[in-house]
Amino acid sequence: MIRVSVIIVNYNGKGLTVGCLKVLERQTFRNFEVLVVDNASSDDSLYEIQRFLKEHSEGFQIKLIPLDNNTGFSGGNVVGLKHASGEHIALLNNDTEPGERWLEELVNAMDKAPEVGICASKLIAYGTDIIDSAGDGFSTSLKGFKRGEGENLSLYEKQEYIFGACAGAALYRRTMIEKIGFLDEDFFLIHEDTDLNLRAQIYGWKVLYVPKALVYHKVRSTIGNMSKMALYYTLRNSEFVRIKNIPASLFPRKAPELILGTLAEIVYFGIRYHSPLLYLKAKMDVVKMLPVMLKKRRAIMGSMQITNEELLKIMTPVFEKKFLKNKIRKFIFG
Repeated sequence: MIRVSVIIVNYNGKGLTVGCLKVLERQTFRNFEVLVVDNASSDDSLYEIQRFLKEHSEGFQIKLIPLDNNTGFSGGNVVGLKHASGEHIALLNNDTEPGERWLEELVNAMDKAPEVGICASKLIAYGTDIIDSAGDGFSTSLKGFKRGEGENLSLYEKQEYIFGACAGAALYRRTMIEKIGFLDEDFFLIHEDTDLNLRAQIYGWKVLYVPKALVYHKVRSTIGNMSKMALYYTLRNSEFVRIKNIPASLFPRKAPELILGTLAEIVYFGIRYHSPLLYLKAKMDVVKMLPVMLKKRRAIMGSMQITNEELLKIMTPVFEKKFLKNKIRKFIFG
């Protein structure tokens, strides 16, 4: 039986996806297959991948799944899951280079902890000694964030339970996915992992951060750093996460933090990045999708396995010194 199915979504990833596959081929853990889902790329990346497959047909199980249209990160991974046969599902961005022991560390950690549904990797910004993500957090302003982003790579060395994992490099237990669902295709990209992390917590699963599972990330190589597309989906999907997953009684309790976060968001995205119209479009599209999200919310709230207090305990207070300092730094320097 195949232990792990690694899903990689490619979209115009010329020079990226094949590089990721070449590094992935060196894994010390060998019982895995790779599913490359191409989201109707218009560059030469599909040809590059096909040529790589011809040259590496022996000893490395890779299946290429070309799509007729771009289904986004969420949709591409959902298609990949349909073709996956592994006991666990690993998601890996095409703009990453995993360390040789990446899969071995994740699988070993998950095998020792049946309560864990998700294992998070330590992502390092490629070519630097700076952390991109030491797992994900969720603040009391009811928004997800990258844990450890911008901090030195020597930090976050403790294996521990955390809020969530960045889907750019994470391992998911298939039995958990079968019970709670997978990435939401309506998100397309960005915060789809926040949604899944929160859903996992609500259904009573644990998320384990595995610091020895190292992955080097060429951050935002595909969608661009603060591109219009990235801005739009960030602004829209953060609302989807709240609508779907936050119990009604927590909104008034966290209203001050939520208001503060919204004001900061308006300034940061609407003014600093000169995108007020994009901000309005994203929020208007949330209203259009409200009936769909409310239907999903009813199913999630009806299956909640933890209390509101337990949910609050895994959130990071926005006034926590370290969190606030990091947010101010990001606001100034981007």
